[in-house]
Amino acid sequence: MPKDRFECLQEAPGSWMVWDHTGGAPARLGGVELRGQDKHRAEIARDILRRIFRTGRDVDAAKSDPSDA
Repeated sequence: MPKDRFECLQEAPGSWMVWDHTGGAPARLGGVELRGQDKHRAEIARDILRRIFRTGRDVDAAKSDPSDA
């Protein structure tokens, strides 16, 4: 089974980040780098990103899909 693209990693005690394995860097959501979060917020952001990218399409491609019009 392939590794999930997004993973929560602990940076320091009480500080979590969401890592993007495809991008090789901290994930971003709404233009904000997902670092320094508490664990609960990091898990929520990770779950949102997994839902957005589960089809393999990026957000811009989904917005331009004519079948959604």
